[in-house]
Amino acid sequence: MNISFKSTIRNKLIQAATSYSKLINKKILIESASFELAYSYIIRFYETNFLHLTGVKTNLTTFEFYEKCLDGTISEKDFDCDSTPERKGLVRLKMKHLPSIDEFFNQTLLVQESFEKGTIKCLIATSDGKCTIGFVDAKYCVRPKTILDKNHLKKDKKIVLVSPNIQDSLLK
Repeated sequence: MNISFKSTIRNKLIQAATSYSKLINKKILIESASFELAYSYIIRFYETNFLHLTGVKTNLTTFEFYEKCLDGTISEKDFDCDSTPERKGLVRLKMKHLPSIDEFFNQTLLVQESFEKGTIKCLIATSDGKCTIGFVDAKYCVRPKTILDKNHLKKDKKIVLVSPNIQDSLLK
């Protein structure tokens, strides 16, 4: 029996929301004397950033989408992931990594400040060699903006090796 692409993505969205939820009450500190813009960065994950990382389109609010994925009530009617070949390809690549995002920071990472890829501009980006996650400034921390397949850090710009420090946060 063939499972449709959309059904597969629905299942991966549920897995991804569960994985992502493990990062929401965490502060992830990355620091290095080799950074040029700041000594350290605090990474925070918020419910409202989840939708953008998936690449799907929906009429739900960002919070409603995340909650429906997290509680498993997201239906195939709630989102678009395959209306164009470009959307389908984008979602496929993001879903390679998003369902295991909670494990990404349990390893030494490559970090680059002032990351740019096409129209994407991030304060910092992290990579494990298999995927790249870009973060934008959110005043007292950085929050996720994009997740890309493969390592997209620029070889001609400074790359710093960092072991993230994951802490429980009192902030919600």
